[in-house]
Amino acid sequence: MKKVSLAILAAMLNSSVVIPVQAQEYMFTYSKLFSHMKQNAKEGHDDVKVGFFFLNANTKQLCHIEKAWMEKEEHYEEIPVSPYQEVLVPLDDNLRSANPLVFVQTPMDQRCDFSMVVMTKAPLSGSVSYDEIKVLLPQMQTILEELGGMFASWFTPDVEGVTLEFPDKLNSKIVFSNGQTKPIIDGKAQVALSEIGQGGTMMLPAETSRVLPYLPKAD
Repeated sequence: MKKVSLAILAAMLNSSVVIPVQAQEYMFTYSKLFSHMKQNAKEGHDDVKVGFFFLNANTKQLCHIEKAWMEKEEHYEEIPVSPYQEVLVPLDDNLRSANPLVFVQTPMDQRCDFSMVVMTKAPLSGSVSYDEIKVLLPQMQTILEELGGMFASWFTPDVEGVTLEFPDKLNSKIVFSNGQTKPIIDGKAQVALSEIGQGGTMMLPAETSRVLPYLPKAD
């Protein structure tokens, strides 16, 4: 049986070296980020990707990204940030060769930790079917194991569902077609594929901000 502690998995997914230059500024090399982002260009997981975020070390909520950019000598380019604070670093072989420095600024009054996650490329909303979730799980599993290295398939826990995150710390509920419900607490709910049931659906009260793997055996 595959077993891994959540701490080990977190360490595996947060292997990039982060150098805090000031309380609110973090610096990376592009090549280090590229080594993880290259999974996004591989075939076989068209619906999921690796995403970069910063989490408040105290609240574990997403930090607001004030600014992100790349620079190399006289060259400078801003990096876009999604409405849900994903740092959208471009995937580019030329940038890999140039290897610029990547800077991210977060609020001065917060300690924000770098967070690399596996997530869906598109949000979920409305009625979501069993089959829509089922197709995501092997894709998430593949990226998790590829990020972990040669022997990761031995200890990476199975992805058994999805972790749904909603904006504004939503408190509501998910309604399944079998009549069952699941609470959304502070914008988060974990749903196993088995809870939806083959041929079933779940109704979401709002569009998700992030859809991440659910790894119940990671504890």
